[in-house]
Amino acid sequence: MRLTLSNDRLPADPEGAGRRSEAGSVFLRTLWFGLLAGWLDLGLVLAQRSLRPHVAIELVRANLHLGWMVPASIALVFGVVGLALALAAWFRPRLARWASWRAPVGMLLLALLLEVEGLHQGAGVVLACGVALRIGALIDRRAERFDRLIRLSLPAMAVGTAAAAWLIHDRLDSAESRTLAARPPARPGAPNVLLIVLDTVRAENLSLHGHHRPTTPNLERLARRGVLFTEARTTAPWTAPAHGSLMTGRWPHELSIAPGVPLDATFPTLAEVLGGAGYATAGFVGNLDCCNALYGIDRGFARYEDAYENQTVSLVETLGSSALGRRVLQATGRPMGAFDGEFGLQRKTAAMLNSDLLGWLAQRPADRPFFAFVNYYDAHRPYRYYTPPESRFGKAVLPFEDQAALEQMYYDAIAGRPGQSGLTPEQAGLELTQFYHDAYDTCIAYVDQQLGLLVDELERRGELENTLIIVTSDHGEEIGERGRLIHGASVYSTEAHVPLVVVPPAGSSRAGVVNDPVTLRDVPATIAEWTGLGLSSPFPGHPLTQHAANGWDWPATRSPVLCELTHVIAFPPNEAIPPPFGLARSLVARDRLYIRRPEGVEELYDLRNDPRELIDLARDSSSISVVEQFREELDRIRRGEFASHP
Repeated sequence: MRLTLSNDRLPADPEGAGRRSEAGSVFLRTLWFGLLAGWLDLGLVLAQRSLRPHVAIELVRANLHLGWMVPASIALVFGVVGLALALAAWFRPRLARWASWRAPVGMLLLALLLEVEGLHQGAGVVLACGVALRIGALIDRRAERFDRLIRLSLPAMAVGTAAAAWLIHDRLDSAESRTLAARPPARPGAPNVLLIVLDTVRAENLSLHGHHRPTTPNLERLARRGVLFTEARTTAPWTAPAHGSLMTGRWPHELSIAPGVPLDATFPTLAEVLGGAGYATAGFVGNLDCCNALYGIDRGFARYEDAYENQTVSLVETLGSSALGRRVLQATGRPMGAFDGEFGLQRKTAAMLNSDLLGWLAQRPADRPFFAFVNYYDAHRPYRYYTPPESRFGKAVLPFEDQAALEQMYYDAIAGRPGQSGLTPEQAGLELTQFYHDAYDTCIAYVDQQLGLLVDELERRGELENTLIIVTSDHGEEIGERGRLIHGASVYSTEAHVPLVVVPPAGSSRAGVVNDPVTLRDVPATIAEWTGLGLSSPFPGHPLTQHAANGWDWPATRSPVLCELTHVIAFPPNEAIPPPFGLARSLVARDRLYIRRPEGVEELYDLRNDPRELIDLARDSSSISVVEQFREELDRIRRGEFASHP
C-alpha cells in the first residue's frame, strides 16, 4: 500500500490557529494602547511646560526630538509587555485575555501619572491599578468593538508617529540653513566676532594678572596682540544673569533672568542683532546648567549646541524621553542619572567645544561673517583634569581616588571629626583651600592650553585676519576667602573681578593695557561699534574702546562698574561651608569698592592698599563723602540714570 501525505490532507489545527490569532490580538491591543499613551503623555508634557513659569532641572535633559520620541518611548515599553502577553496567550489564554485589556489600561494611566509633578510614584501605581481593573472590565465586555477600532486606527497611529519622526528630523536638520537663508546679506567687509567666556575664572588666579603659577601663557600671548583690561568686573556673580548682560548690555536688575527663570524677549540679544545684520551665528556651551537653551541665552543663534545628548537619536535617548521609559532604564541599571551630579549629561570639555566650533566654521556659508560664542566650563566645580600629571599643580597630580579621600578628610576635620588626620578645623581649612587652589589652577591651565590651540588653528586657517576676539569670564569663585568655597554668594572681587582681553582684527596694530575699572555690560556696545552697527545699535552703555590716531582712547562717558546679586541661590547645605552672604550690589571707582545690601548695610574698601578687602572703611569719618557719592550713584542707576562714576 502506498501512502501519500499532502498539506491539504493534514488534519486541521483549530486550537493552534486560535492561539495564534489571540496572541496577535493581544500584542496589537497592547501596542495600540502604547501609542495612545505616548501621544497623551506628549500632550501632558507639553502642557506642563507651557504652564511652568520656571526652568525645571529635569527639562534640561530634554531631547530636541521629543515630539516623536515620547510616543515611541512608551510604545516600545508597551510593545515589550505586549510580546510577553502574546507569549502567555499560548499557555494561559484565559489569563492573557483578561490581562490584555487591564494591563495596558493600567500602564497608560501610570505613564501619565508618572509625569505629574509632586505625585508619589507608589501612589501612582496604586491609583493606576485600581482604575485599570474597573475600566479594563468594561472594555473587555465590548472587546469586539475595541478590536475593530484597533485594527482601523493602529496603522494610522503608527504612520503618524513615523511621519512625526521624519518631519522633526528634517526640521532640525534644516533649521540653520533656513534661518540663514532668511537673513539679509551682511555689510561688505564686516568683521567676524568670537566671544569666549571662561566660565568661573577669576582674574586673581591668572598669570595674566600676576598669579605666581603659569596658568595662562596663551591668554598672555593673545593679550599682547590687543587690549588687556586689568580691572574688568562682571555684572553678576553667577552664570545666568552674567550671560544675560553679556548678550543684551543690560543690568541684571533690568532682566527677567533668575534662578529657574529664563531671559525673556524684552531686550534684543547680540545674536539677534548680528543675525539681523547678516551674520552666521552659533553658540557652543559647556555650562549645561545655566547656559542651556531653556534659559533663553540661545535667542538669535542659528545654531546653538548645549547638551550632546539632547541632539542624539538612540534607543537609550528614546526610552529616556518619557517618565515611564526612564523608570525602565533605572530598573535595568541604565538610569538617566548624573554626570558629576548634573542631569545625566556628558561634561563637554574645552577640546570638544573647539572641535565643534572649528567644524561649524568649516561648513558655514563663506559669504557671511560669523558671530561665534563659546563657553568653556572646565574651571567650574567639580574639578576634572584632562592633562597629564606632569602638567598639573600641587595635589592635583594625585590619582582621583586619593584626591577624593583627601577632600573628605579635610571636610571631616573642619566639621570637628579629625579622625586619624589630627588636623584642627583651622588647619584643615587652610589645607582644603590650598587643595582647591591646586585643582582650580590646573583646570584654568587646561582651558588656557585649549584656547591657545583654538587661536593657532584659526590663524592657520586665515580666520583671524578679520576677526574681533573677546575673551572674558562670567564670574569668579570664592576659594576659602571669608570661609567660602562657592560663587553666586557675594559681590566681592573674588567673584566680580574677571579677565577681559579684546583683540581687534589682525593688522589693526592697536594694543595696550587699560587699568581703569570697566564693566562687562559694555561688551555688546563694543561689538556693535566694531561691526559697524553705528546708530542702529540697540545696546546701551558705551564701547570699551574707541579708535584714535595713536591707538586706543576712552569715550567721554563711561558706564558704572556695577555688580549685582539680586537673587539668593539655593545651595545645598554643607556643615563645613557658611551660607551665602545674601543680596547685595557693588560699585567700583577710583580704587574703591562700595557694597550695599537691601537692609542698608554699607561697606567700603580701598582696593589699592587692601586688595583682599579685609578693612571696611564705610564708617571711617574720612570716607563719609565717598560713601555718600557711591550711594547717590547707585540710586541713580536704579532709577535708570546711567551717569559717570563719582
